[in-house]
Amino acid sequence: MHGGAAAADATFGSGATAAIAHNDLLAIGMLRRFAERGVRVPEDISVVGYDDIFGADFCSPPLTTLAGPFEEAGRVAVDLLLSMRDPVRNHTPRRDVVLPSHLAIRGSTGQARVQ
Repeated sequence: MHGGAAAADATFGSGATAAIAHNDLLAIGMLRRFAERGVRVPEDISVVGYDDIFGADFCSPPLTTLAGPFEEAGRVAVDLLLSMRDPVRNHTPRRDVVLPSHLAIRGSTGQARVQ
């Protein structure tokens, strides 16, 4: 069983109204597994991915996904970690880092069902 199927199966009986996947490939696997089980997306559960990969909008239903500057986020994280090891830089106040992101709202998300 691939990761998307396992994640969908774990989510299926939990009563959740939405699932947020670590990446779009996992979310696409969840969409496929939900379709196999007759679970309607987004009527029964919403699914959101991360990456906005090519093809995310070709799924059925098209995948809602979040995208951001992955490489820049990695560089900033490493810089912050290294600054913690530098005694001169370690005394600077902690700074918040805000990076741009984009949410592509597509057909895999909808209003939560009433329980």
